[in-house]
Amino acid sequence: MTLLIEDTARNNLASWTCEGVQHGSIDGAVLSPFTTPRTRNKYKQSGRQTADRLRADGLVAHFDAETHALQMPNVGDFRYYNSWPLWGGAVGDLSTPAAIRDHVERVFAVQDELGVPHLGPTILLHSPQSAESQTALRLAETAADLDGNAILSLTGDSAFWASRAPLDAHVGALAQIDAAGWSLTVVRQFTVLPVPAMAEEVHGLCRTARSLSDYADVHVSHGDLTALPAIAAGAKTLGTGWDPRQRVAAYASYETRATGSDGGGWFQQVTLEGILSLLTHGEATVLEQQNAALAARILPGLVPPGPKEAFFHHVEVLDRVIAGLQIGDHRAAYNNLSTLYGAGTADWPAVAADANIASRANAWLSGVSAGLGLYGQTEGF
Repeated sequence: MTLLIEDTARNNLASWTCEGVQHGSIDGAVLSPFTTPRTRNKYKQSGRQTADRLRADGLVAHFDAETHALQMPNVGDFRYYNSWPLWGGAVGDLSTPAAIRDHVERVFAVQDELGVPHLGPTILLHSPQSAESQTALRLAETAADLDGNAILSLTGDSAFWASRAPLDAHVGALAQIDAAGWSLTVVRQFTVLPVPAMAEEVHGLCRTARSLSDYADVHVSHGDLTALPAIAAGAKTLGTGWDPRQRVAAYASYETRATGSDGGGWFQQVTLEGILSLLTHGEATVLEQQNAALAARILPGLVPPGPKEAFFHHVEVLDRVIAGLQIGDHRAAYNNLSTLYGAGTADWPAVAADANIASRANAWLSGVSAGLGLYGQTEGF
């Protein structure tokens, strides 16, 4: 099993997740207090109903308190969040050991209510050497003290993950904690695809996944295609979904929603396995018409006709690619992904020409490919 479906503002988390199992190795889903209500309303099922439905189909459910979202600028989407009893005092107050312990206890109590594993909360970090990083370490230590089988979290922005030696020192301190698993998150400013990943950030995420996976399973939350280097480095699962907000953890996803907002239209971009990139439905159709041989090679089968079919196809692609990376040999996994990136980069000029679009190869592949290369240098591959 390789995929966890991240929560969505839409009302189809359980149904599409359960149906998607037929198309790939979906393990389950991760609920969020920002997008799932504690009690059922006319639009969405409650957290307990969603978790029960997932378990009834043999899937796991998790609940991520997403405390790290509270440090994001302009966070304001609290329509569901405030219904969850996650704070005894002021929301976001972690200024004392007592407040930290109370928050972790409340998160665990909610997870017990839902019947899901304990996943410890964390905060958003910009630097591994700061007062905030010490608070994150205390949160992790407190969660492990309350439950030695808890999964622990580490969340930072691009600068945090790109900080080299300070990052390694912080991860080294976390590695001293006996965790049952780790959930890693890279937070960005905007929910855009392709993700503007920097080489050093990808390098840092790979080093962290490599280090922590020696002791416990590692999940890359909202990782999607950008997390493939971390999978090659040892991460076991990544988060994805049918909406960009499930594929990218970003400030914009937690801003106040306009009254009556429907969350925008359905995402229907097509995943091209051969170039590990996305095209719009129209671009993929033009590519098929202009160069059927190339399209058949990098996009086996027909262009998915709708958003659900596009999601299932995306799951199938991720499943196949990850299967080639989780082979029990880090060097071989690195080589396999390097080969895929090389082939995709080589094919992009023809894709751009035949689909009548400006080349996006640099946007889709350069950052992740360069970051993987730095990781390979660090590992001596």
